Amino acid sequence: VFKVIGVNARQGTFLGLFSWDSMVAMPLAAFNKYFDVKNELDARGENQGQSDVRVKVRDKTKLIEAKDELTGMMRRVRGLPPEKKEDFSINEQQAFKSTLDPVKNTIAIAGLFITGLSLFVGAIGIMNITFVSVKERTKEIGTRKALGARRRTILLQFLIESTALCLLGGFIGLAVAYFMCFGIGKAFPSLIASMIVSVLTGLVSGFAPAWSASRLDPVTALRYE
Repeated sequence: VFKVIGVNARQGTFLGLFSWDSMVAMPLAAFNKYFDVKNELDARGENQGQSDVRVKVRDKTKLIEAKDELTGMMRRVRGLPPEKKEDFSINEQQAFKSTLDPVKNTIAIAGLFITGLSLFVGAIGIMNITFVSVKERTKEIGTRKALGARRRTILLQFLIESTALCLLGGFIGLAVAYFMCFGIGKAFPSLIASMIVSVLTGLVSGFAPAWSASRLDPVTALRYE
């Protein structure tokens, strides 16, 4: 009977290959005592005697010394004489990192391209909507300018409207992502960045129609049907 002394925080899966949440940590002595890994058979009756021990080195400048020490320790644990070759391997996290870095960079570039394309399409959509809004409210704009409204007031009005549309879309996207993606609450800087991008997209996409609205001649606008 084993006694549970703690539960780790949920971490999810790693690249969809295995789940950290289904793992159990126990002392090496207890593992060797109760689990005969060397003679463990898989479903096909073949020996699958594979296990791993994870070691964390506090001082990263002493990785080579730590690896040599671990090699000697593992040879003693497994009872290997000096002339016999190791029947185990020691893998460094740096080796996995160098292998995964190109994959991560490719995914990041693809993600940036897709995100940029989505922002571009969204900005064009916001621009078209704002242009339609300006067209439909031409008389209103002419009336306001005839009553003394300044160009910058009209410009600011449509910029605020386009920015509000982008912010609304950003909030809806975050709400959907919150329920679809585990752990999004931990990425607070990313949330701030996404809102800033939404505001900038609204300002950029709304500037041209807002500028067009602010330059309308009040007399021509009042005659518009």
